[in-house]
Formats: sequence, structure tokens, C-alpha cells
Amino acid sequence: MLEINQLAHVVARKGKEPLQVLEQVSCIVPGGHLLALIGPTASGKTTLLRILAGLADADSGTITLNGRDLITRPLHANQLGWVTPQDDCLHEKLTVRENLMSALMLRGAGLSRDQIVAKVSHILVLVGLENIATERVSGLALPQRRRLKLGLALVADPVLVLCDDFTAGLDVRSEREMEALMRMVAADRPGRIVIHATDSLANLAAYDTVLVLHEGFVAYHGPAKALPHYFTVPTYDEVYSRLAKRPAQRWGDSWMRHRDSYYAAFKLGRTGEELSAAEEELSDTDQTIVMRQKEADAASGEAGKAAEEEEAPVLPLPGLFSQAAHLMKRRWTLLRRTPREWIVHLSLLAGAPVVAWLLLQPNLKHLAALKGTPAGEPWAAAYTISMIYFIMVLLILFMSLRLAAREIAARRATYDRERTAGVRPTAALLSALFFVMPMSLLQSFWMGMFLELVSGGLPGHGGTRLALPALTGMAFAALCLGISANSRTAERAHSICLTLLSANVLLSGALLGFPRMVGHLVHPFITAHYGWSGILDTLQGDTVFGPLTTLVRTWFATPAIAAAMLGVHFVVGLVLAYIGLRRRNG
Repeated sequence: MLEINQLAHVVARKGKEPLQVLEQVSCIVPGGHLLALIGPTASGKTTLLRILAGLADADSGTITLNGRDLITRPLHANQLGWVTPQDDCLHEKLTVRENLMSALMLRGAGLSRDQIVAKVSHILVLVGLENIATERVSGLALPQRRRLKLGLALVADPVLVLCDDFTAGLDVRSEREMEALMRMVAADRPGRIVIHATDSLANLAAYDTVLVLHEGFVAYHGPAKALPHYFTVPTYDEVYSRLAKRPAQRWGDSWMRHRDSYYAAFKLGRTGEELSAAEEELSDTDQTIVMRQKEADAASGEAGKAAEEEEAPVLPLPGLFSQAAHLMKRRWTLLRRTPREWIVHLSLLAGAPVVAWLLLQPNLKHLAALKGTPAGEPWAAAYTISMIYFIMVLLILFMSLRLAAREIAARRATYDRERTAGVRPTAALLSALFFVMPMSLLQSFWMGMFLELVSGGLPGHGGTRLALPALTGMAFAALCLGISANSRTAERAHSICLTLLSANVLLSGALLGFPRMVGHLVHPFITAHYGWSGILDTLQGDTVFGPLTTLVRTWFATPAIAAAMLGVHFVVGLVLAYIGLRRRNG
């Protein structure tokens, strides 16, 4: 049994009075129960669900489930099924079965392949998707996607299932099918409670009881059939207009006076079947609600059943590295099944070095000065060398941006759903790193090797020429991951990363140098500066180093300092990404 008592939630607003979203919310929901949570927009429905799910904190009040205080002891991730309102939280390129198997592998430790297949097969049958189990999600209709979302919430056999706007946007027939499905889900596990927050008043009779919220107050909780009687309206559709005719607090105070009578009359605290039997006893005409007390032995039996439910074993979560390994494997699978994405990456891998060579090829003849050729011109050679390394670093930054800017933000809805289901932020970060960093390293090394080959050998220390561009790409990719994790949309993340790339072009000191003091203040924030200046510093003693320092009035970082600062940028990016992954949207 779920018991909510005097629950309150206040939202602080800058420059305004605090907003009381929930006020004195109290109700009792028995096991095996399907509850409709209804109310006008901004009545507090989603907030109440988020508090039950542990996604928001209550300011006061208590929540107990089978005697367990959920405020101090939140549910284990596998005891909770959260059905998010977003429809973009599914993996489009995976099949229905693969989505369910992936969810179970992220939530269940120690399961054999046969156990995973058996559990997934049961879920497929329960939610009515067994006939399209091999279809990719991208081809599913909206009602089928909703069924899959519910199935994903059920893979760990939760005791509490919370659905937010599960039937929104569906036609009447599909809406009724979803409500019947939720009732089946409530009956599939002994003691399971399913709560659906919805604005729809179309088919309330499908629910065991209905809880009406109005501006944070409970205005009613009982069988749907009693709604018109309580609000003195002829149909369900007029409940909201009736609510608007009195202040929310008056509705709340009125319900508190009548609650015990209704709870006793309809035997709230019992099973859905008992509630249905009690509902039939309600007359269609106005009558006084008769007080009925539950028998002591029935109450004792319910308490015993609740205790058994609390002791039921919970499926343990996999370890950190198990989750990270599965997430990384799944990400590579998604890349393989998305031709447009991997074709773009291959095009950049092949095309960026060619672009760099085409830009620099007319000036490569000036490198003859470095080989002692009389026709060589040291000043032209110095300019060519500076531009070779600068363009190489900029292309590496662009490829890193293309890899990482959208990586987390584009999949934020999926990650938020999976985090509620027990996926650790660190596992998500590790999987993103092991996807982005190998590709960034490959791009950087290939760029350096290609330019080395077509130029006939670039000046400077060979290891530094390869290592610093690679470190530059990794550092900038990490920063882009940090921006991506803290952006609400992939487009915004990409825009911010492009702005950061532009700042690297203008402020790196390669085109025009800052005064020495200003450069020392600016360059610690500019990744590109350390990528190219660390390489140029290895040219000390070469014939072109003097012209270089004259052409470029910028302090060159030593390779050691450049590597250290790039390491700092890499760590800053990881910290930002971790903070963003820990933050919950909404």
C-alpha cells in the first residue's frame, strides 16, 4: 500500500514569491491498483510523480510504500518503473526486442542469456509487441512506441509504475487500449501500483480510482463513478470547469472533511476487484455516503501481504564497468546502423588531410630552405611551417567538434530515462569517452602522418608533431562533451562549440600575436594555442626559428607545458560532462 500524507512542494522563484506546487497532498493507494492522476494544467500532477520517482524532493510530508519511508529510503532503481512523457527516448536504430534486451542488461546483474530472453519475451507478450519484436523502432506507429516505453519500464519487474501523459496524442481507440494495458500491468505482479498522470477525462471508468489535483490541492480521490456525484456535475467533462468556480484551497478543505467517509464507503485500501464491487453500490441519485469500517482480519491480511512485498528480492544492478561496456557496445552498433553518421566521419577522416594539403601545397617548395637548398627562403619557409601546423590543429579541432558536440545532448532524453532506471552517470561518461576518443586519436594521427608524407618531411621533433595534435583533439573533444552534457538540445550544444572553435581561431595567437602579458592571460583558455605552439617550440636552433618569432609575436609553450595544459583542458571537459550528466533535466 502506498500512503501519501501532507505532502508539500515549493518552488523558489527569483524576484517572485515562492510557488506552492503541492499543498497537503494526502491519499492511500492499495496494491494491485490502477490510479488516474488528473487535473487541469499546472495542477501539480507531474511534480507529484517526480517526487514519487525520486526525481524531486518534497519540502514536507511523508510517503510510505508497504511501511517503507520513501523520503529517507528511496526505492531501489529496479523497484521503480518510470514511463517518461518524451517519445524521443527510444533507440531508433535498434529493434523492439533489442531495446528491451538492452534495458534489461543495464538493469539486471548476473542474468544468463536464457533468463534475459525469457524476461524479454514475457514483456513482449504483456505489452502486445510480440508480433513486431524484430521491427526497428524508427518504423513504429505512435501507439506501438508507447507500448515499448511501458515495456522498458517493466523489465526489472517494478512494484511502482509511474506513467506521465502516457496516452497523450492518441486516438480514442488507442487511448482505451493503453488504459486496458495499464490495468493488465497492475495485475501482472502482486501488489504492483500503477499511477497515470493525464489531462484526459475520456475513459476514467477504466481506472480503479481517480485522484483530482487542483493547483496543488487534492480535490477528490475515489471511484470515477462518484466524480459527478461529488462535484455535482452531469458528466466527467465538466469537472474542470466546476473546479474553476471555487478557490483551490476551498476544494482541498472540502475534500479533507469528506475523505474519511469516502474512503470507508469505497473500501480504499483494498484490491481493485473489491473497489469495483463497492462502486456498484453507489446510487445514481444523491445520497449520504455510508460509513463502513474494514474488518480487523482484512486489515491484518493486507498488512501481512505488504510485509511480504517489502521482503521480495530486488534484481541487482550491474556494476559500473558492465554498464559502461554495454553502453559503449550499443553506441558502436548505433553508429554502424546509421549510414549518414559514419559516412560523414569517414569523409572527414579522408577529406580533411586533403583539404590541408591543397591549402599548403603551393608553399611546400619553401621548405627547401630547411634542407640547405640555395633557392630556399627562410622567411617564406617560416610562414609555411606556422600555417601548416595551425591549419592542422584547426582541422583537428573541427573534427573533434563534429564527433563530440552532439554526442550527449542528442541522446539526452534516452539517457534521462536510463538514469532513472539505474544507469550511473560515470558509466554514461565512460561510454561516451570510449566512443569519441579512439576516433579523435585516429583522425589526429592520420592527419599528421598524411601531411608528413605529402610534404616530404616536416620540421620539428617527430614524436611531438604527432602527440600534441592528438592531445589537442582529445582535449577539445572532452570540452565539447562537457558542453554537450550541459546543453538542453543538440543544436544549442553544436552552436556553443562552434563559438568556442571560433574563439580558438582568433585568440590562439597564430594569426596575430597579443602583447606578452595579455597572451599569458588569454592563452590558458585556448586549446589551439598549445597544439601548434608546442610543436613550433621544438624548432629552436633551426634556421627558421628566428623568422618564426618575428612573424608570430606569441609566446611558444614548451612541449611539456603544452601537454600539461592540454591535459588540464581534457580534465575540465570531463568534469563538466560529469556535472551535466548528474544534472536532471526538467
